[in-house]
Amino acid sequence: MITARDLQGHWKRKWIKAPDRRDDSTQVHWLQAGDLFADIRIPADRSLPDHATCLSDLGPEDLAGLMRAEGFTGHTTVTNGVCTWHRAVNWHGRPDGLDAGHMSFHASGDLIEDGVHADYQELWQPVSSSPFTGMQVRAGSLTGVLVWSETMFLLGLGEPSAPSTSDLLSALGHGEKPEAISAHPWSGYTMGQWDGDVGVATLSTTPFCEGHPALVPADRDEFTFRYQDFAGPWHGVPLQVDQSRK
Repeated sequence: MITARDLQGHWKRKWIKAPDRRDDSTQVHWLQAGDLFADIRIPADRSLPDHATCLSDLGPEDLAGLMRAEGFTGHTTVTNGVCTWHRAVNWHGRPDGLDAGHMSFHASGDLIEDGVHADYQELWQPVSSSPFTGMQVRAGSLTGVLVWSETMFLLGLGEPSAPSTSDLLSALGHGEKPEAISAHPWSGYTMGQWDGDVGVATLSTTPFCEGHPALVPADRDEFTFRYQDFAGPWHGVPLQVDQSRK
């Protein structure tokens, strides 16, 4: 029977199957370190107009396309082979119900997840089992989890009490661009690689941040989180971490 120890490391989803859909193209990464996890999900067909340099350059249809992404962080519990992801922070606001799956290993070594509270199945491929460290972090008013190894990282930030994005999605779907859209934590989920002591974004809920430094050393046990806001300017916010990634 699978235990929490079996789930440690970096997992990449191969596919999800449900009665109404099958998806094998969305870029889905789940990093587990101890009982802390971070998860990012970016549609493979995400595209941007050539003229766009920041989110405010995008119209409702393009913004709605970007909001097909997902991200969440928190802690997991494993009981009798069932893993429950307790989402403390969710990019689309507080979710309804529990996220739980019965976990088992395929003969190939891949991990099979069968939904407990929903009818779906996912296949996860192990990418790396090298030691990962997870820390609860804070950046300004946002909280979340940073998971890292010697080569990569995944940062998830948001507001635990954030409302559902359903109203924003509805407005965008009707061709509107509500003022509240700029307050959404667009760059809240970022995965990347270490270039020396600098973490460079390779995948982010804000595509304009990709290819740029996202984590820059500030102090021995701290980083500065760099991101581009909705209107285009770049900012640096202290990221409070309890200990060095090393």
